[in-house]
Amino acid sequence: MKTAYILYENYLTSDGCRMSLGGIQTYIANLIPIVQQYGYKVHIYQHSLKDFDVDWNGLHISGISQGKTVVEMKKAFKKRLLKEINKDADLLIFGCESFAFDSREYKSIAIQHGISWDKPCYHASTKQKIIIGHLRKIKLAWSTIHRVSKVKMLVCVDYNFVNWYRALTVYPFVRMQVIPNFTQIPPTIPIKPEGKVNIIFARRFYEYRGTHIFAEAIKPLLNERNDIAITIAGEGPDENYLHSELGGYPQVSFIKYSSEDSLDIHADKHIAVIPTLGSEGTSLSLLEAMASGCTVICTNVGGMTNIVLDHYNGIMINPKAEELNSALRNVLDDDILRNRLAQKAYETASMAFSLKNWQQSWKKIINEIVK
Repeated sequence: MKTAYILYENYLTSDGCRMSLGGIQTYIANLIPIVQQYGYKVHIYQHSLKDFDVDWNGLHISGISQGKTVVEMKKAFKKRLLKEINKDADLLIFGCESFAFDSREYKSIAIQHGISWDKPCYHASTKQKIIIGHLRKIKLAWSTIHRVSKVKMLVCVDYNFVNWYRALTVYPFVRMQVIPNFTQIPPTIPIKPEGKVNIIFARRFYEYRGTHIFAEAIKPLLNERNDIAITIAGEGPDENYLHSELGGYPQVSFIKYSSEDSLDIHADKHIAVIPTLGSEGTSLSLLEAMASGCTVICTNVGGMTNIVLDHYNGIMINPKAEELNSALRNVLDDDILRNRLAQKAYETASMAFSLKNWQQSWKKIINEIVK
């Protein structure tokens, strides 16, 4: 039987006992049934604390413990894979392009999940640190260009990477196809409650995901208004920071949620804020909020610029607290604008970013590769 080999760092936890949480894991989980439709048995390779082989929901998953860095892991994966793979029949999928190695002679696909090296470095306080920061970004960028040229097909989740690649390369050395991320779509736009305006910040709690910008922008509104309620949903390194900044306000509540519950927690929210500073592909948080009929306010970062048209289906701002505060005031004080943006957001998600569209696009890619 033909086998589709999928490589990713941690589809399961490093002990092989349970599913890892994350957007790429969700992406791979939704891709697997499409691959299986073409008669492939799926075998996942990942990094682990110690070697393991387990059967997991119809998949075979191998944990490889050799190597701690991505480079070392790639060498271990490649050594193991090349003993098994039949280049004429089997399919090789790199769950993230950072794990790709030279596989042009195989039926290989790498998935590019967005530019990750555009995050600002606030701690580059000296000229020396600024220069080091520049050199680090240059190294990351050029190593990416070299790496993606070694696969048969590159699937990108946004146009931001494609435009960046074209600007920096003289000749396109890799075939690229954009398949934007997807969201589940409720059958109708959720009806929002009357009374207070509910605002949600639902992300992993990292500074580059906008925790500090959000806290700085929302505090003046909490001090001035009684007609808003804030939900902060998620977890991460900045959880203590958010609690210290906003936990004392009675209008603020904190919750945790799993990815499959995202539409439910957005259903009664009027406004969703996605104030990312960098490292954003086609944002799942943004798409889920739009599918839930929220008025979205996002920053002009990464793949979000391929989703939102400012003042048509959302508000787009620079990643600055004062601009976020101004945008929030605008949509809070203008019910007509807020409702119109929410309606267009739902229509955009339904028409362009549905799971069905994503599945059909992937089937075309696999058809092209296997033929």
